Amino acid sequence: MIGLADETATYSTTDYRVSHATGFVHSQKSHAFLQAAPRVSFVKTETDAPVPAKASLRGKVGPVEDQGQCGSCWDFSLTNTLRGTWIAHGKDPGRLSFNYLLNCDKTQAGCNGGDFSAAAMFVTPKGAPAYGSDGSYVARDGKCQPQTAVASTLSYTLLGDDSGQFPNNPAPSFQDIAYVVGVMHQPVSIDITATDDWQNYSSGVYNNCNTPDPNQINHMVIIEGYDCEKNVDKNGNCVFDKTGNLPPGQGVWLVRNSWGESWGDGGYVKMIATDKKGNKCNSIAHDALFFNVTGK
Repeated sequence: MIGLADETATYSTTDYRVSHATGFVHSQKSHAFLQAAPRVSFVKTETDAPVPAKASLRGKVGPVEDQGQCGSCWDFSLTNTLRGTWIAHGKDPGRLSFNYLLNCDKTQAGCNGGDFSAAAMFVTPKGAPAYGSDGSYVARDGKCQPQTAVASTLSYTLLGDDSGQFPNNPAPSFQDIAYVVGVMHQPVSIDITATDDWQNYSSGVYNNCNTPDPNQINHMVIIEGYDCEKNVDKNGNCVFDKTGNLPPGQGVWLVRNSWGESWGDGGYVKMIATDKKGNKCNSIAHDALFFNVTGK
């Protein structure tokens, strides 16, 4: 673990007296999905729009939800990202079913976990039905009850394609994610390692980063905001290095969790993007996905 021996804690914790469910588990089609899924990077080129110094979609792309004692974080992350993307484009479909992915995607493990590959279930003509049309979410596995879709996507895209420029570092850069949030105004579905300390977060900016190990990733959440801190030019836009990242220890993410509003800061956590060595804090956004719902 990378602790706080050489720095001051910038956050507070609490004892929630209840264990929170996570649920990120690679499915039977994870490898093929990650290999074949379309990817893109927004590492700055002459045609890219500048990324504003900070942005927040909090309260603008849907409410905090609660997955309960079911390992359905993958479902909540993808389903709420889909709704949030439609809201960002001015067409809120309303609350969407959490039973759809949970019970109808048989390549996932339901309350025992799932991953990004479930996004394929949202691609037109498939899609999420309205919440309640297939029964209320009760945090348990159930029978698939097909209903008319009210929200779907034309496609999904993973962030971090480096087009061969950085073949040994294909993970999403800070700029990749910040571009989707700050320029496209869309939420991004991501994975993370929810350590015990992270699970006990209550306020402030989390900075007790653990050693990044993809094998420890156990949770999926949503990035809805960021702050490039002091890495800003005279026009108020973020300044990134050639890989699209900020200096080690710089940059903050705003993350929406799926453990209800009583957890964290009203259901959110602010956390540093990297530790002082430049490692992603708690392996945040080892993979990241956004939806294309308009074709533009």
